[in-house]
Amino acid sequence: MSRPLRPRRLAAFRTVAAAGLGLAWAGSPGPSFAAPAFHDITASSGVDFVHANGATGEKNYYEVMGSGACVLDYDGDGRLDLYLVTSHGPNRLYRNLGGLRFEDVTDAAGLGDDGYGMGAVAADVDNDGDADLYVTNFGANRLYENLGDGTFRELASGAGVADSLWGCGAAFFDNDRDGLLDLYLVNYVHVAVPDTIDCFMKTGHELYCSPRAYPRAKDAFFRNLGALRFEDVTAAVRLDGYRGRGLGVVATDFDRDGWVDVYVANDLDANFLFRNRGDGTFEEIGMMIGVSHSEDGVEESGMGIAVGDYDNDGWLDLFVTNYINETNTLYHNEGTGYFFDESATSGLGPVSLPWLSWGTHFLDYDRDGWLDLLHVNGHTESEASLADPTTTWAQRDFVFRNNGDGSFVDVTAEVAPTLLEQRPARGAAFADLDDDGDIEVLVNNQNGPALLLECRGAENRHWIGFRTVGTRSNRDGVGAYVEVHAGSDRFVREVRAGGSFLSGNDPRVLVALGDRTAVDSVTVHWPSGTRTVHRSPEIDRYHRLEEE
Repeated sequence: MSRPLRPRRLAAFRTVAAAGLGLAWAGSPGPSFAAPAFHDITASSGVDFVHANGATGEKNYYEVMGSGACVLDYDGDGRLDLYLVTSHGPNRLYRNLGGLRFEDVTDAAGLGDDGYGMGAVAADVDNDGDADLYVTNFGANRLYENLGDGTFRELASGAGVADSLWGCGAAFFDNDRDGLLDLYLVNYVHVAVPDTIDCFMKTGHELYCSPRAYPRAKDAFFRNLGALRFEDVTAAVRLDGYRGRGLGVVATDFDRDGWVDVYVANDLDANFLFRNRGDGTFEEIGMMIGVSHSEDGVEESGMGIAVGDYDNDGWLDLFVTNYINETNTLYHNEGTGYFFDESATSGLGPVSLPWLSWGTHFLDYDRDGWLDLLHVNGHTESEASLADPTTTWAQRDFVFRNNGDGSFVDVTAEVAPTLLEQRPARGAAFADLDDDGDIEVLVNNQNGPALLLECRGAENRHWIGFRTVGTRSNRDGVGAYVEVHAGSDRFVREVRAGGSFLSGNDPRVLVALGDRTAVDSVTVHWPSGTRTVHRSPEIDRYHRLEEE
């Protein structure tokens, strides 16, 4: 689909050119901070997690993907805790003690799952007021019920959501508005144990195979029946006929019709957008609306997903991370039912070509009212330089500042120099861990220590945040669409459970207000179809918004 260039695209092209030359364009504002915005606090935080994939040197394909991370308030004390997934050894839970200090409470909580871990997502699946946890594995997945006393019990098999395939991304949402959170599970490919397919270079070096060497696995959709029971209704909701090498997934209402849709990032397959028809079933429309392929019509290697209204036009846009020599893709939501590929004009596409990207998120690190973007990188091949001498297994990460004109500029060196250090990153989770109005970043690095970054430096700019509590809707308010009105400006956010790459983010919504000193109103569109309006809420704090 083609259309005339908007005026803002001309500015975007100049920004891309300047960024490519390592120059600053005079028309683009520089970073707002004299000091970096993100600081490495891993050592002082008490988070001593080290990921392992258990690689044997046999190049088993399941070694390349994991793993993710998740944030949840497991003990109900109002502070968000950390859960990190590994593929060799038990996963770990870290309790938030306040002051960005954490302690390992895995054993006491009963969350040391020792499956071959991929990802995790938290949600209150039984509407009892506390966060349950779903863990995806290469093999049987796990569902941990929160017992409300700081401990969990595992019941995936009895609940009907164990699945036995290669589970990757997962997202909870209420598909049919019955007040119960359903589950979309992304499965990747079929691989034997041990991997029986070998791939060699002409030099005789064995490398990991392409995903196209393996048959696609089928995703699954589970309807929540209540009482911690789920039913596989993949066929009944018309999802059974689709196969893609799926990795990332996000559930969001892209067309704002009040019904939550599902987007799946597939690896070397067309991405899927399953539109919710409002009758409990879905239809796949990714190619028709422009989010299945690259701008050139190429099937890319979708990994992670970020959703956010980066241009403040009231419509949720889509960013997908991809493989080396594929641009990361920014799909702009036109508000007409279609998306337009803005990867090149935004400046996010060209700079991503040399990198293999995973976890990602839209976040306003400088609180200027425009959503910025962060993504982390790392190669799948532990001996990447054998196949391509220009690349490495460990890679740098990126922070992009939103210029407010549809374009972004790489500001990693100025605001997060620690991310220039090369690491083999995979999943990333994003949350305001100290409740000060900006987002911390937790990165799970393959076969290495996790990285925890504190965001600070924008204290002179205002913000407001919300925790939604459903009554007729699901307890977490997952799927709620929140509009914040401040003068002539409007900011939209959405409550989600699952995103990034194999990870789960802050269950609250956060809006940076820049220099705005007041909020006129907040409107919440609840999953049940009801709407509540809150007048003149106090800024620079979080609010509990309960469905009436």
